[in-house]
Amino acid sequence: MTCPQCQEAAEDRARCPACGYEFVFRASDGITDVEWLSFVRRASGDGQRFFTENQLYLAYARGRLQVTRYVSQRGKLGLVMIVLGLATWVYALKADWGFTLVLGIAVTLSGVACVGTGVVTRRDPAEREPLRKWLATWLEKKPLERLISGAELGQAELSEYGVSDAKALILVQRDALVDLLLKNGAQRQLCAVIVAESGYPLALAAEARRLLGASSALQVVLLHDATPEGVAMPARLSSSKIFALAGRPVLDAGLFPADVGQMEELAPAIPAAHFSRVPLDSMSYETLLAGLRGVLGGALSLFMGISAGSPQREELVDAGAEEGLSTG
Repeated sequence: MTCPQCQEAAEDRARCPACGYEFVFRASDGITDVEWLSFVRRASGDGQRFFTENQLYLAYARGRLQVTRYVSQRGKLGLVMIVLGLATWVYALKADWGFTLVLGIAVTLSGVACVGTGVVTRRDPAEREPLRKWLATWLEKKPLERLISGAELGQAELSEYGVSDAKALILVQRDALVDLLLKNGAQRQLCAVIVAESGYPLALAAEARRLLGASSALQVVLLHDATPEGVAMPARLSSSKIFALAGRPVLDAGLFPADVGQMEELAPAIPAAHFSRVPLDSMSYETLLAGLRGVLGGALSLFMGISAGSPQREELVDAGAEEGLSTG
């Protein structure tokens, strides 16, 4: 074990003998404090950003796809056909060189074809359970101050998280996504009111309704997970009793399942069979912010906004650091 505080090597013990750092994980936990903190640094942008469990999971899951190969029912049928075909073939060589031999050869070759296409390779993302266990273990002993564990801004004041010169309204699917964006200062960086489709937080929902009634030119952008529920968000909002969007142009920016495999951050952790089960906050805040800037600048989706703005990623990070973060 290595101490994350002083970098000195330490035996499997409760405290570092050199600096007194209290270890959270032991060798039997399957992870060290150094490894865990590396995931936290990746998820939090070296401690500069608020982050969610989904972002922490992706930091852990990148490059950890689980590959399983197995023989399908088609493959098993092919093995049986090979055995029967060979038996027929052998019999025909001894007793009948006619139709029986042709049949044996045909059955054998068909069996070989079935076996060749019957070996299935399945790719699954890394299991979440180890990460959840490690997170619970860590939180029992030490805090993660910038971890967003749920929606906490229900009674937030407009003066704290609103903007006076809003150019856009960003409606997001889940309440916790609002916390991720607001606590990281996205409302100031984007000059936008950010609120959940549920009407959370209350003060910002009231401001959103005021802006919708005051300006028909207000840009409205939808933001959601790459899930069936997320993709259905526009349909839900078309009949919303919280926000009057009927007849107003609304841009559904995603995230969409078709975009997941093309995104540099997500593809190494999420195989194709799981593209329709991806939370929006699997991507880093910097990438999400870049996508939103692109959308507000004319891109038709988050993915297109990210692709268009990728050369400016470092500038976005620097700009966000200069503007400062809300501590919620």
